[in-house]
Amino acid sequence: MAHEPHPTSQKREVVQELVEQFRQAKGLYLADFSGLNVEEVNQLRRKFHQESAIYRVVKNSLIEHACIEMNYQVLLPYLQGPTALAMSFTDPVLPVKIITDFVKGKEKMVLSVKAGLLENTFISSGDVDKVKNIPPREVLLAQILFLLESPVAGFVGVLSETLRTFLATLDAIIEQKQSAGGTPLAAAPDEPALVN
Repeated sequence: MAHEPHPTSQKREVVQELVEQFRQAKGLYLADFSGLNVEEVNQLRRKFHQESAIYRVVKNSLIEHACIEMNYQVLLPYLQGPTALAMSFTDPVLPVKIITDFVKGKEKMVLSVKAGLLENTFISSGDVDKVKNIPPREVLLAQILFLLESPVAGFVGVLSETLRTFLATLDAIIEQKQSAGGTPLAAAPDEPALVN
């Protein structure tokens, strides 16, 4: 790719805006939109906007400058042909899910993810199928919390059952001694005797 050495001031503003968006993005993906017509691009933008995400078509040379500034050189080989940026600042998987849902049911593949960064981890186009099935962060945290609580709840249940069994056995021994004409268990000097 031909690197534009000195972008104009207007282009530098766009690059700085991209850098700021890259910094904030939890999920950043490069999409090939070559199969989309204008109406479909607008539909896709609206869908991204509804989900508080960004779908933006930008010149590859400007994306390149922003990638270099952010040290995202791993994305540079994918800046070939028509490229759109798909970003989310909250859910790192959201852009992939939106794109996947958008192409679902289409007769021809009209849009694809070239590569991306999921929480700053490189994702190739081959990883997209795995990524789209990752649940949102809140769901993952709830699942982890459930897994952590399950053994604790089980342990508490076992302890309380053991304690119940112990107390029931102790009560049975006390009753047996009392019915056999014995006296309640002897108390320690400063403690009262145990009685039913």
